[in-house]
Amino acid sequence: AHANIIKDALRELEEAKNSDSFMEDFECEENWSDSDFIIMSPLLGMIKTSGALTKKTMDTVKKCDKLDKLKIDAIPNLFAKIPELVDDLALSLYPPLDWNVSKTEAWKLKDHMEEVITQLGEILGPDHKTWLDFMEKAVKHNTATVQGILIQHGMAQLQLGEEKEKGETVKEVEEKGEGATKNGVSS
Repeated sequence: AHANIIKDALRELEEAKNSDSFMEDFECEENWSDSDFIIMSPLLGMIKTSGALTKKTMDTVKKCDKLDKLKIDAIPNLFAKIPELVDDLALSLYPPLDWNVSKTEAWKLKDHMEEVITQLGEILGPDHKTWLDFMEKAVKHNTATVQGILIQHGMAQLQLGEEKEKGETVKEVEEKGEGATKNGVSS
């Protein structure tokens, strides 16, 4: 069920992105700007990665005889939040696209996928390290691409690790460094 929700969200966004009539059906008078399409690609990539992670995990669990029942029962709980997070990100991508809202929703999905990948590594063990590493790299790639686009558009600043103040999280550093606005909303 989770995989279908993710596929539906992705299909609808792709359809909306590629068809003016789709948006007219929803009586949406706004449209995406050219710059919106730039950030949409890696954000759609995050949604695709969540779908791939969900599907690969389901396929792995079906094939895995070595896992005990208790460990297998923990896996659906890991994925329970992903459809909601995907839906929130997908909804933030419809026009008018507010980059700050989309970034917030993308980071929530990213954080959760990273946690899921870590937990899966503990549950599934070293036999599954290769594909889990691949999924982790896909999450990081999409995140880095989004961050790079935000930096190019003056909505984020590149912060080096040493510049963090003691006890400050990376998120706090990002928020402190953001002052630019997009679509009239400041962070």
